[in-house]
Amino acid sequence: MKTKNWFSIGVLLVALAAGAIFNSCGLPEYNTRTNYQILIGEYLEQNPGEFSTFYDLLEKSNTIAFLKAYGTYTCFAPTNAAFEKYFQEKGVSSIDDFTAQEMRDLVRYHIIIDTIPTTDFVDGRLQTANMYGQYLTTKTYLEGGSSVYKVNKYATIKSADNRMLNGIVHSVESVLDPITPTIAEQLDANPDFSIFTEALKATNWFDTLNLRLTEDDFNFNYEQGDEIKVTRWFTVMAVSNNAFAASGINSYDDLKAKYSDTGDPTNPKDSLYLHMAYHILDSTLMYVSDFASINSTAGYFTKAPLEVITIKVDGSEVLVNEDEFRGVVEKGFAIDRDASDNTANNGVFHSMTADFFIKVRFPSRIHWEVTDQFEIKKIPGVYRKQGVNLEMGQLADIQWYPENYTIYYNAPAGDYYGNVLNDRLQAYIRPEVIKWIQFRTPIVVKGTYKVWICTRNVYPASGRRKPIFFVYVDDEKLPIIIDNSETLNENESDGELELRGFKRYPYNPADSLEQNYTRHTIAQRYTGQLAGTIDFRTTGRHWIKFVAISAYAGNELWLDQIHIIPVEEDQVWPKPNTDDNSMVYKEDLPPQGTFE
Repeated sequence: MKTKNWFSIGVLLVALAAGAIFNSCGLPEYNTRTNYQILIGEYLEQNPGEFSTFYDLLEKSNTIAFLKAYGTYTCFAPTNAAFEKYFQEKGVSSIDDFTAQEMRDLVRYHIIIDTIPTTDFVDGRLQTANMYGQYLTTKTYLEGGSSVYKVNKYATIKSADNRMLNGIVHSVESVLDPITPTIAEQLDANPDFSIFTEALKATNWFDTLNLRLTEDDFNFNYEQGDEIKVTRWFTVMAVSNNAFAASGINSYDDLKAKYSDTGDPTNPKDSLYLHMAYHILDSTLMYVSDFASINSTAGYFTKAPLEVITIKVDGSEVLVNEDEFRGVVEKGFAIDRDASDNTANNGVFHSMTADFFIKVRFPSRIHWEVTDQFEIKKIPGVYRKQGVNLEMGQLADIQWYPENYTIYYNAPAGDYYGNVLNDRLQAYIRPEVIKWIQFRTPIVVKGTYKVWICTRNVYPASGRRKPIFFVYVDDEKLPIIIDNSETLNENESDGELELRGFKRYPYNPADSLEQNYTRHTIAQRYTGQLAGTIDFRTTGRHWIKFVAISAYAGNELWLDQIHIIPVEEDQVWPKPNTDDNSMVYKEDLPPQGTFE
């Protein structure tokens, strides 16, 4: 089957959990230790042969107390040998040569308020920021015939998954140094990006990317469990000199000659100015694993006004602007994964294998996993693991009324219903409880689309009914009422169902080909219902609102996905794979045969 498918305090927020992606070297094996009788601080204290210097740092920075208290922590503990090497690099002799603030920053950089075992590591950033405010990255490397994990590309994990009463200890063979240079400073110091950097300076974008995050950009207290607040950050898709050379550009003058149409690259209407702006995402922090996890063809706004880039995963490649229009694939541009995920004080930059340019956008399909909300991902130990109640105001892109009610994020273990990625949002949508709930969409390229609401439907028994509601897009009511008590006849074909405004939208690899083609069993009650056709007049993010009509007490909306599909495209295929939300194309499956 073919799968088509983001500082001293720094960036930032917490937690897009991404699955284990592109681990081409295999997983390293460790001798792990489990001791639920002692706390992390006690474990470090009882192992002076390995951690006496780190423990000394904790004591002298007055930060040991919380590691000797109950909580949920992941501690990357440098060994004594790691500190000896670090002291030599810094030209100091001991911990006493650091200021009190430097000691506290070092401690905070090595500790995450979340429990993250190696089974949750990805080739990319970890799901939760450290106490310093930056994300650590992990990657698997093949060295000497064995696989090893490295943190921030240089610190090898020596002993992993040492579980304690209040969390996990991973010992590392290098001290993790807080990252203080800005994106601009890092690019300027790297000769491989000299053309790109010169163009940033010529267009004044260099000054923007040199804006340093300071304590004024944050308002939180980690010890009190406050969430991180950040006013600005950047993700830059940088182009190396080699990548420019592949397209015949060997100097900044070549780049200016190709793109600058006014002769003044500082002019916001100049093509070179816009070209460089197109390589900077608009207030969005995205590591490669985030792109791969979300896998959104809907796009991300850039600093070029109203212009977006799209991201697509194809095997091990993460591609910028690989789009399909009316059956024709427009080839994209790959991110160089090994040279990317470069954390900076004010964001992250990636390295492109080729330059890319502003392109004309056409309507493209969106299979929107509505549970993919940043605020849910940052809650320790929750995303795709367990359920949690959510109050109004917790989620930037979901609102409801009345505000005193809660909705529920659910990711139950062993759920057999067949929803995508085994998670959903649940809400009591009825006039007596939540009168309406609305969701802000990913970026939709302007055009005419059909909107499908993908939910779990249950036929009414003993007079009990699931929610029935209207659907609005930007306050325009769509014509078809969504009724969650409508279920599908397993004998109806895809074509017959579509004529009635329904579809079997998930592809469950655990089911037989027959079931995925034609049947709708009790264990497959997730159903796509057509709400209507809408003309999105502008490219951007929009609001989709559900307004309650009726429902019986105790019957919730179970919302999985919303599909926004151009009217001229197939509305049923491809289908999202329930395991990983990758797209499954009908032409890649064995013939339907007698089930046609």
